[in-house]
Amino acid sequence: MNYQSPISLRQRLFRLSLALAWLSAAVIFAPASWAAQGPTVIREIPYPGAAKGERRQSLDLYLPAPSANKAPLLMFVHGGFWLLSDDQYQIGAKVADALVKQGVAVALLRYRLASDAPHPAQAGDVAAGVALLLRDAQRYNLDAKRIFLAGHSAGGHLAALVALDGSYLGKHGADAKALAGVISFSGMYDLLPNWTISENQRSAMEKAFGREPALLRQISPVTHVRATAPPFLVLTAQDDFPGFKQDAKRFTDALNGAGQMKSERWIIGGADHFSLVQLADPLNEARFLLLDFMGVARPPPEYAMYVEGKRRWRSPPVSTLPFWKHDKLVKSHRVDRRLVERLTVIYDQLRHELQEWPLEKYFAIDLFDYLDGLAPEKVGRGDYLVTTNIRNEKQFWRRDQLAPYQPVIVVGLDDEKNLFRLGVMYRALREYSWKSGPQPPMMVRPLGGFIHFLKEPPPEMALQAAQFGLTEDGFRLVSQDPLAGLRDLPKELFEVMTTRNGCVYCHEFGAIHSRSHHIAAASGAAHGGEALPLHSYPPEVWRSFVFDQINVAKKIGASPNLIAENLRQDMFDLINRSRPGGKK
Repeated sequence: MNYQSPISLRQRLFRLSLALAWLSAAVIFAPASWAAQGPTVIREIPYPGAAKGERRQSLDLYLPAPSANKAPLLMFVHGGFWLLSDDQYQIGAKVADALVKQGVAVALLRYRLASDAPHPAQAGDVAAGVALLLRDAQRYNLDAKRIFLAGHSAGGHLAALVALDGSYLGKHGADAKALAGVISFSGMYDLLPNWTISENQRSAMEKAFGREPALLRQISPVTHVRATAPPFLVLTAQDDFPGFKQDAKRFTDALNGAGQMKSERWIIGGADHFSLVQLADPLNEARFLLLDFMGVARPPPEYAMYVEGKRRWRSPPVSTLPFWKHDKLVKSHRVDRRLVERLTVIYDQLRHELQEWPLEKYFAIDLFDYLDGLAPEKVGRGDYLVTTNIRNEKQFWRRDQLAPYQPVIVVGLDDEKNLFRLGVMYRALREYSWKSGPQPPMMVRPLGGFIHFLKEPPPEMALQAAQFGLTEDGFRLVSQDPLAGLRDLPKELFEVMTTRNGCVYCHEFGAIHSRSHHIAAASGAAHGGEALPLHSYPPEVWRSFVFDQINVAKKIGASPNLIAENLRQDMFDLINRSRPGGKK
């Protein structure tokens, strides 16, 4: 079976359970009196120093129904490329309507538009609104320790800039240290990007701020990252505008690099630039993450496991860094189509997560230079290579089979040297199709070190999941052919067992002692659901696996590893003959 479809977890298999869990959470966290009294809306509260009659220098404040507890506050800055108001789109009003039901107070911060007022009017107005609410938190029964600043698109840029460049709040005697955090939906953080953006984006930036590089650099939030910044929750959408995911990654990496290690970014599957901020949608993952970040509500259990796993593997228990000790062997290569195709073996239906990476270069070590440089007692010697990854999946190679295609071990991508930070989460419905038991926890399939060929290999050396998740200890040279016991099989059946379906990469058969397992995302430890020796499966189970693979896969919650129809009977008979007492 293949456990490489994590999107089915998040968008198909568990949508109903997420919805039910979230509805339950809404009942728990919404104030008891809300349904009867509803929220209070105070409109057009003027900023300090606002021009008389200037509506753009005011905010609307949505307060949840009165409660004994002080309400957390989300101050929301609308987008529109600094040029458009939110009066027509009502994105902010919909955010307020969704969150006030959860007991969250929401302030919608307006600002003078760039078409009417030049920079720094926009950030200055946002800062004035923030300072006003920081000062008057007690007046509105707000929790001064849970005041968050948020923004969408251009509003995300303004929120980040005001939180990071202290000069804006400083003019009002306020400090970003009073903010519990910043939440940015598809924000912009570097206004001098070196990646591709749309002409509309570039035109809007020029209309708002001009083309002077010094100014664009000064008003780029990434310029002002620091260790003492408030924590950031940086959200982008699967189908966001060009460049937004790369910008979010570089910005969050810069925050972490500066020492603000509580900041994190997420790509929301199935969302676009606008649906990302539709927080009334009970299945919007951005809503789960926002309320968790604000300390208002935990995500539904299924999604909470996913979040926990992703966070755990930002500091994974294994690493490709030991490969870098062989720094003289590490070479830089340009990312090409073939390398990207190789990455998608792991990312499968989550290919959008690769869009946050520049994918400009990768770093690799020549496989044979690496092996020949290791001591024989560490790696062995011989003409056959066995690789074993952290899931205990194996692959078997002949040295002369590999050599013409220039095999390398990929150990870095762009600026990332530990490829175990990259990967996907998945969760099966059950460990075995014929055994009952509790549902397994969230699992991880990391990228890790992996085999790549600089020259296009033949089809029989096709991509296999076993080629990923390799550590420096995952290589062994042997003198005897590990697949000798299969060499007498008909060609097509041999390929089913090896290159086509990879049966013996996971399962024991004869003298081949593979036994793969899952990796629990939360702990990084091996977990059950081991691939058993092929001959140990009960005959009726083996029959179902061979002849009814699609339904067996559905029971487990995986995608089927289909055996060609004309080979199923031969495969069934082969394993039956291998059983103790079976006819040879």
